Amino acid sequence: MPCTKCKDGKYKWGKTGSCKYDTKADCESDNKDYYKKNTMKPTPLGKKTYAEYEKELKKYNLSSAYRVELGLADDVEKLTQQAKDLIPDLNRDIDAIKVSEKNIVTENKLLTKREGVLEKADKKKRELARAFESATDNASTAQKEVRESESTLKSNKDSVNFYNKRLDKTKGKATKIKTNLQKKLDALEKAAKDLGVKIPTGESTKVLKKLISLL
Repeated sequence: MPCTKCKDGKYKWGKTGSCKYDTKADCESDNKDYYKKNTMKPTPLGKKTYAEYEKELKKYNLSSAYRVELGLADDVEKLTQQAKDLIPDLNRDIDAIKVSEKNIVTENKLLTKREGVLEKADKKKRELARAFESATDNASTAQKEVRESESTLKSNKDSVNFYNKRLDKTKGKATKIKTNLQKKLDALEKAAKDLGVKIPTGESTKVLKKLISLL
């Protein structure tokens, strides 16, 4: 039952745990007794104990030169989890950028409209001296709205820059993990082929394809 990352960036224990841990290390440390009590550990051949796994290897009299190294399977599992942890971050930044870019288009249109209102208000102020007070109020309102639009526009542009920078960093991490995961999967599949056994890598392959689609 591994620690998984929540949408708010914290971690929880298992599927039903609370998102209360700041780091994955804190989560695993707090639940370390679980591993001591649980005698079943995942192996490359399915949900078997390492003792059963070793017994199966002896049963088929496989030489050490052709055994699937447990370290390789562990690497794939760790990299798969890291890739899964990065996917919500990638989706979060991509969605945030889309929202901000949409806001920029909307605010640009609204800014143009409000600038037109401001121009008409200033013209009326000069031409209609007797309506000076009313025109002044209109101009003041329009100026306030222009400042609001300019502020909102700047905020969204800053957001796009921020999310793009963060997305670039996340993509850099994801690219390294993608390359490493692909290499480990290829090695694992080759080892399984040499052994004549079928090792389930469907989830890792699925995660890898999803990761590639986001890069």
